[in-house]
Amino acid sequence: MGHDGAALRTPLSIADENKPQKLQAVVPVMGTPFKVKLERYLPDVKWETTPVDDPNGGPVAKLSLRGEGLQQDIWLCARDRERQSISAHVGSVALREIPAPVDAQLVRELADPEVTGVLLVWLSDTGAPLVYAAKPGKVVSPAGSPWKLSMLRYVPHYSIDRQTKEVTSQSDKPENPALQIRVEGNGQKYEQWLWSLFAASPHMKQPLPFRARFVDFHVGTEPGRYILTVAQGAPSYLLYRQDGKKRIEQVEPGKRYSFGDKRYSFGVDEVRLGARIATTWKEGSEVLLNPAVVATLIQNTSAEQVLLELGKPYHHKTPSGTLVVLYRRVPDSPKPQS
Repeated sequence: MGHDGAALRTPLSIADENKPQKLQAVVPVMGTPFKVKLERYLPDVKWETTPVDDPNGGPVAKLSLRGEGLQQDIWLCARDRERQSISAHVGSVALREIPAPVDAQLVRELADPEVTGVLLVWLSDTGAPLVYAAKPGKVVSPAGSPWKLSMLRYVPHYSIDRQTKEVTSQSDKPENPALQIRVEGNGQKYEQWLWSLFAASPHMKQPLPFRARFVDFHVGTEPGRYILTVAQGAPSYLLYRQDGKKRIEQVEPGKRYSFGDKRYSFGVDEVRLGARIATTWKEGSEVLLNPAVVATLIQNTSAEQVLLELGKPYHHKTPSGTLVVLYRRVPDSPKPQS
């Protein structure tokens, strides 16, 4: 519990490790308000990933990956950083959301070699944002406002020198993409960096007169890397590079798209708006494959059910420290021979 010293150990005796078994132990964590209630032993736990409708969620997409020794279906979620993309040596697919209605002209602009992404501008707290293709050197005047907005510079891997305050790019890969903009009007001028990975720049000197966000669409220079683009009320598109040129095309159901290694491909089986991805566990077979213990962490009047997989620590953060719970298997000791 965030302290040095020996851990609290509670031995469990499982009669048959190939059979589910009810547990009834309640273990107080000494010196804390926690109790760990052990409820059930499972010999084989399976994980299942499914989309769940959520009015506050964003787009999710189901991909079918196929190739030599590969047959896998996977869900991507545009608003979950851990699930926004898949990447391997053969290629990658990233899911990007444009959270506003867009027209065909803006979609076509994404194939421009100098366009690096999409710039969103909210002039008020209500209503949809204005959407612009982000291109260094481009100047726009948002309708209904006194402001002129200039897109100055794009860096795929933002880095800043702490002493000189000079911004550079560490590499050509979109590890931390950012767009520098300048806003002028009403006798005022603002210059700011917008980071694609963050809603607000941590180096913001002063607030802009309106809310702005940059969404990166850096597809890279190698073939086999795709960006799946989803916008409200519009078809889904794939942005990719072929024969040295950026291309964009509308997603076709049932079509296979090749990665850099032609032995591998993917298809876009489903795109759903207003959803999120949930990963839940369920009981598998009665065979010792992936053993786990179902437990409940009890703190005063609150309770949280957790799944303790073999050898995988579960970290529960609290105001006073971190409670780490681990299920570890200890083989039977050999019986002494007479």
